[in-house]
Amino acid sequence: MPVPAAARLPAPPRRVLEALGLAAAAALLVARLDLATLAAGLGLFLWGMTHLEDAIKRLSGGTLNRWLHAATSGPLRAIGVGAVATALVQSSSLVTLLAMSFVGAGLVALPGAIALIFGANLGTTTGAWLIAGFGLKVDLARYAMPLLALGLIGGRVLQGTRAGIAALLLGVGLLFLGIDFMKLGFEAWQDGLRLDGLAGERFWHWPLFVLFGVAATVVMQSSHATLLIILAALASGQLPYLPALAVAIGANIGTTVTALMGALGASSAGRRLAGAHLVFNLITACVALALLMPLAWLVDVLGGAIGLGETAWTLKLALFHTLFNGLGILLMLPFIPRLAGLLERWLPDPARRDPAQARYLDDTALAHADTALTAIEQEARRLERRAYHLLCAAILMPSAEVIGHPPDRAVARAPIEPDDWPSVNARYHERIKPLLAEILGFYARIDVPLTEAQEARLTALYERSLRLVEAVRFGEVLQRSLLRHAAPDSPLREAHDDLRMAVAEGLNHLANAPDIPHIGAALEEVRRHWQHELAERLRRQRLDAWQASSLMNDLHQASRLLEALTPPPEPPA
Repeated sequence: MPVPAAARLPAPPRRVLEALGLAAAAALLVARLDLATLAAGLGLFLWGMTHLEDAIKRLSGGTLNRWLHAATSGPLRAIGVGAVATALVQSSSLVTLLAMSFVGAGLVALPGAIALIFGANLGTTTGAWLIAGFGLKVDLARYAMPLLALGLIGGRVLQGTRAGIAALLLGVGLLFLGIDFMKLGFEAWQDGLRLDGLAGERFWHWPLFVLFGVAATVVMQSSHATLLIILAALASGQLPYLPALAVAIGANIGTTVTALMGALGASSAGRRLAGAHLVFNLITACVALALLMPLAWLVDVLGGAIGLGETAWTLKLALFHTLFNGLGILLMLPFIPRLAGLLERWLPDPARRDPAQARYLDDTALAHADTALTAIEQEARRLERRAYHLLCAAILMPSAEVIGHPPDRAVARAPIEPDDWPSVNARYHERIKPLLAEILGFYARIDVPLTEAQEARLTALYERSLRLVEAVRFGEVLQRSLLRHAAPDSPLREAHDDLRMAVAEGLNHLANAPDIPHIGAALEEVRRHWQHELAERLRRQRLDAWQASSLMNDLHQASRLLEALTPPPEPPA
């Protein structure tokens, strides 16, 4: 059967479809100036949120990290700190991603992180209060222009922390300008569009409004942007009060999408926290929707008590937003431990994990300098422990006898069975190199602003990882020589036992007390002793020149091994 000509036409490329879509959107915006003003306001607002979040990341310098980490000692404290942190940074997504990274890095227990997320949901309601109480009542364009000028000029000429402050001013200026454009856009729609008919009299109206709030937040990736649209429409009379409450409930559900997207590349712990966020917001939304009319009545009562006017619809919506999130916290707070247990059963850790696989290098950690640095620190510690255990095998001594407690000379003098000791080179490729490759790959993907202290710490971790590998390579050469002369009657066995004991003492200090000065002092003493002893034994012909040169090379390899592991001195203040 011949194929119709139309069916044989190639499908239009994606770029052509995108170009046609942009052309259609441009034509619509040119034809409708009011719609273009609304779109410009929304774009400026979202752009300002991006600049604001980047500036906060740059200026936090580890403070937000330490603050949130210390907050999880108790659920009430975690909720309070989560709320305050989100109110200050005006980004529940940032706090959520930080919490996911902390859980993934093993720094925070799941129940504490869940409480932190509950507090972030409460803190994000302050955005509605700011927009309703300040943004819609003041001529923000008047203040936006100086902030934009300072932010743009400062971003060009300043560096470091001052550049972060300039980015903060630029973000606030864009937010102000976006809110002002949104107001102008809805005012221009005053006679062209009327939504007063959305009374929601039928039972299925309310879920539709909720779904609209979900969809808007998912598309814009910002519940603040959805609330700005709702509040601007409400203030201009374009949207009735009760449907606006339902859309606000939907915005609360839509904000979980950021956490769910972040969980795609997260560990099991991060996915559990994203699940807790979704469960909390869904339950809170269902309760708020079921009790919409009683909650609206309660808002009227509380609004009258705190002096809100009868028609202060925008402030009442902000109060409703805070009220139903607070109600959700009260309902869910007693069930945090049970919810954490259920999520751990639903999303268990992998049954078998490759020992060489990274555990903490989740994509979510790349969203913030603090979490990226924490993740690399955790993996660097794992790499260090693996390197120390492998170096114990390099000197033919069990790691439990070297790292677990101060080494005993009797262990160094015990008989050596060469078949009992795996090749350092083989173990390096099995357990060290894959983990190092993941660390270096993660390091290369860090693309967030760093403070000078964070940059220095990251560079130190990078160099430390490379020095560990260098030490393992020295250990590989040393192990081969030790195995060749492992027999009890070998002329080098006594010297090798002294060498192994000195390196074991250095490894013990590095693993348990790295701040002790002169970690290689014992090895240096062995080196001086055997340099003198070699001359004597050569004269007495108890060693030949070949054996003497082998011992000198082994002592040199051992010294280079400990030098590679010894932390560099701190730079002068």
